[in-house]
Amino acid sequence: MAKRLFAVIAFWLVTIFPAHAILPQPKAPIWAELKPAEREALAPIAGEYDKLPETARRRFQSAAQKYPKLSPVEQQRFQSQLTDWAKMTPEERKKAREKYKEFNDLPPEKRKEVKEKWHQRQEQKRDLQTRPTQPDPTHSTPQRP
Repeated sequence: MAKRLFAVIAFWLVTIFPAHAILPQPKAPIWAELKPAEREALAPIAGEYDKLPETARRRFQSAAQKYPKLSPVEQQRFQSQLTDWAKMTPEERKKAREKYKEFNDLPPEKRKEVKEKWHQRQEQKRDLQTRPTQPDPTHSTPQRP
């Protein structure tokens, strides 16, 4: 009876307090300790990586480990977004996090609507960027004889 009681208590302790919650997490590596492939993926934030909090460094390292498995288009997008993030001020980053949280708190229907509007705006921006520029008719350039 005592063995069975011990087994039940042990089972519940393991269920309630999983080992990963009890054991300390390994320390996130500093820039010099990252693998070359991880450093390559995280190059846009190289200068500030060591200043980031532990949790952020762990998240970035995890993303960098997945980077080689991304398609070339996804890798380019990852690099572009990371570069944009690196250029942001701490206040801009805070606002971006808040907007992301607000977006995730929306009901699924509203989230879909917001995504569709965003995609439409992105297409319009792309169209404007790829459209050849028309000369301004109000500004004529002098003709040389």
